[in-house]
Amino acid sequence: MTGGVLALMIAGLVGFGAGAYLAATGERPIGIMFMGFGLMFQVLTLRQLRAAKKDGSDAG
Repeated sequence: MTGGVLALMIAGLVGFGAGAYLAATGERPIGIMFMGFGLMFQVLTLRQLRAAKKDGSDAG
């Protein structure tokens, strides 16, 4: 697992968590936007992991 994949994973988790907090505390449109970005980063992470598994290039 490369550093880029880890960065996408952390960005996804932090983005979704921050979005959920913001949506719950009253800034609903901004929270929903952050949750969407978090989910997008998670999808990109899964795509990268699937590509690495297909290529067999997982060195870690």
